[in-house]
Amino acid sequence: MFEFDQRGLPGLAFLLSGKAVTYVVREKGVDNLWIQPLDGTPRRQLTHFTAERIAGYAFSKDGSQLGIKRGHSESDAVLLRNIPR
Repeated sequence: MFEFDQRGLPGLAFLLSGKAVTYVVREKGVDNLWIQPLDGTPRRQLTHFTAERIAGYAFSKDGSQLGIKRGHSESDAVLLRNIPR
């Protein structure tokens, strides 16, 4: 048993080996992937991105490669007042 990282976003994923879980941590609007071994060793940061969010990720079947879908969303707000009809 271990104490889960309180910064982790919902959605854990087990590594194929079953020896660790991965999860996403968002700090200052930037997502990074972390790994928590289940043998009690300390968690560690797996990615070191400085911008954008992680939309999804997956490991290859042999666990040697990692694919990450990243991006950002932009939104603008416009307030219209006293518009004649």
